[in-house]
Amino acid sequence: MENKEMYADAGEFYDVMAGNLWQRRKGFLKALSGLADVEGAVLDIGSGTGHGLVAVGRVLPDVEMFAIEPSPTMRAVLVSRIMQTEGLQKRTTVIPSTFEDADLPEKVRAVLFLACIGLMDDAVRRNFWGRLAKHMSPGGLVLFDVMMIDKPQPVEKIHVAEVPMGRNVYHAWSEGVPLDEQREKWVSTYQIVRDGKVVLESHAEYTWQTVSLKDVAREAAPHGFEFEPVNDDTLIPSGILRKLPA
Repeated sequence: MENKEMYADAGEFYDVMAGNLWQRRKGFLKALSGLADVEGAVLDIGSGTGHGLVAVGRVLPDVEMFAIEPSPTMRAVLVSRIMQTEGLQKRTTVIPSTFEDADLPEKVRAVLFLACIGLMDDAVRRNFWGRLAKHMSPGGLVLFDVMMIDKPQPVEKIHVAEVPMGRNVYHAWSEGVPLDEQREKWVSTYQIVRDGKVVLESHAEYTWQTVSLKDVAREAAPHGFEFEPVNDDTLIPSGILRKLPA
């Protein structure tokens, strides 16, 4: 995974902009609720600040969870959220490494692969499906999403969020620049505004492999994963890969 610490200057804006996303992931939550009888742990790849762990913890109250998060900025909030959420501390292990370097649990019933699948190099991502298949229980799920563009293209700067907090208003803008036939550079601008004045501005850049839902489904299919679309109210293309019996 590249840009391991791309949140260094923008981490404080992460929860403000994305903190309530799981409230709209009803399709994912319904799918997770059906895994009570499937064997194994839950693996959260690119766990961020831990909202996915909290959501899984509510739906599957006894499951063991592993959170892979290479960013120290994100892990600081992640560990704090685990410590402050009842029931998570004893059953959640944080893995401070990259996706490709992390050891997988012996048995896996679900994988959260959200907001980060395009940060992986193609070879690393493609190799992962065969590796995961050896650990995935029949009936287990991979929950994943991709960008709204499936090929590099110019994306004009758009205002993606405006969130009030006390006397401040948090803003976020995003624009995309194609780098080659497969990669898109995303440039994010964040501001804290009070009384019409900018009191803080931060920027972040990262490179995204523009894979589509169909691309991921096609990569995973030879390893025994069946694709299912998800229609959540998030405007984010999302899908499920279900592990078929051997």
